[in-house]
Amino acid sequence: MKRNPSVLALLLIASMTAGACSNSEATEGNESTPTGEGKITINLMHRYMDSNIGKSPEDTAVLDGLKRFKQDYPDIEIIEEQQQNEDYAIKAQALAAAGDMPDVFIVPGSWMTNFVDNEIVLPLNEELDKRPDWRDGYRAGTLDAGTRDGKTYGIPIAAGPTHLIYYNAKMFAEVGYGEFPKSWDELMDAGRKLADKGINLFSYGDKSKGYALSSWISSLTDRSTGPEWTESILAGSGASFTDSGFVEAISTMSELSKAGYLNKDMNSVDSDTMVTYYFEGRSAAFASGIWSAMNVVNNAPAEVTKETKVAVFPPTEGGKGNPLSSSGGAGVYYSVNADIEAGPKLDAIMTLLDYMTGAESAKLMAEVGGFPAFDPGEFDSAKLHPVALEAYEASAAADATKIFDLWFDASIVEVINSEIQSVMSGSKTPEQMAAEVQKAYETLLSKP
Repeated sequence: MKRNPSVLALLLIASMTAGACSNSEATEGNESTPTGEGKITINLMHRYMDSNIGKSPEDTAVLDGLKRFKQDYPDIEIIEEQQQNEDYAIKAQALAAAGDMPDVFIVPGSWMTNFVDNEIVLPLNEELDKRPDWRDGYRAGTLDAGTRDGKTYGIPIAAGPTHLIYYNAKMFAEVGYGEFPKSWDELMDAGRKLADKGINLFSYGDKSKGYALSSWISSLTDRSTGPEWTESILAGSGASFTDSGFVEAISTMSELSKAGYLNKDMNSVDSDTMVTYYFEGRSAAFASGIWSAMNVVNNAPAEVTKETKVAVFPPTEGGKGNPLSSSGGAGVYYSVNADIEAGPKLDAIMTLLDYMTGAESAKLMAEVGGFPAFDPGEFDSAKLHPVALEAYEASAAADATKIFDLWFDASIVEVINSEIQSVMSGSKTPEQMAAEVQKAYETLLSKP
C-alpha cells in the first residue's frame, strides 16, 4: 500500500512548522559534497547509545565510526538522536506513520517490507554501485533482509547466528560429558543427570514473545525441512506449516519442556533473566545469538565465564537441511529517507554510512567481540576473550539460514510467537500450533 497523496499534502503543510526531524528543513541550502563548500545537515536517529560504548560491540563500533566522520568532516552537521530499543521502535513507527522520518534511521529487517511498500526508504543501488569496494565487502546474505525485488534499501550493521549454545563445561563434565552432547539421545541423557542435581539443562526466557522464534524455531525448522521449505513458504508455492518438518522442530522444543529440563517460568521471564539464571548456576546452558558472548564476558561471575564454551545444538536426525545450520544474518539496517534526492547530501549520507558500518568499523567491532556484517578480513583476534573468540569462530563457520521473524509476514510471526508459548506450557500440542499457524498463513495467501 502506497502513502495516500491527500494525507501527504496535509503532512507537507504540517512539516513547514515541524521540528528537527523534518526532512524539508534539513535539506535547505545543502549544495555541497562532503569535501566541498556549503552547509549539509544530516538528521540521524538510531538505537546506539554512548552509555553502551565498551559494553556492546555494535554500539562501540558504530559510534566510533560516527566520531571519526565528525572529525574528518567538521563542516557537516550531524543532529543525532539516540534511543533505547523499545523507545526507538515506538518513536520510529510513529514518525513513519506521520511521514516525518529523519534523514537516516534504523530499520529492523522485519519492518523492511512495510517501509518499502509505503515508500519510506530510498533504494541505494546506484549509490552503492559508485562504491564497489564497500558494496562488495559485506558477508554473503547480509544485504538480503534489506533488499526487495533486487533493490537494496538498507545497509547492514552486525550479523551472525541467532542460535549458538553457551554452556558450562564444568557442569557437563560432572555428568559425564567432556564436551557438549553430539546427539539428541546424549542431550536428553545429560538433561536427566543435570535434573537429578537440581540444574536445568537450558534456561529459556520468552516473555517478549520473540526469543523462541529467533533463537530456536528458525534453526531447528531449517534443519528438519531444509531451506527449500522456507523459500516455498515465502513464495506461497506449496509448503505448509503442517508439514512434518515444522512440527518436528516444535516437538523438539516441546520435549525439552515436557521432560522438565527448562525453567518452569520460561514464558514469564525475559532473555536477560534467562541469562542471569545461567550466571547463577540454575542452568547448564542457554541458546542465544553472538551478542550474548560479551554479556558472558562482562557480566558473568568469573568462575562461570572461565567455564563457558560455545557449541551448536545436536543434529536433527533424518532432517533435510544442514544438520548443524544456524539461523543468522543481519537483522538491523541503516536506511535513508525516501525524500532525499541524489546530490551532495546523499553523497554525505553514504559516506557517513560507510564510516559507521564499513571496513574500519567492522574491524573494531570484531576486535571487541562482535560479528560485523562487513567482512573485517584479518584482525587482532588476540584481543578477544576466549568466549568471544569461540562465538566469532562458530559464527564464521555457520551455515546461516533465514531468521524467520525477519522474513515471515508480521501476521504469521504474531501467531507463532503466541502459539509456541502454549506449546511450551503444555496447553497445546505441536500439531495444534502448526494448524493455527497454517490457518493464519492461508488467510495471508488469500489476500489480494
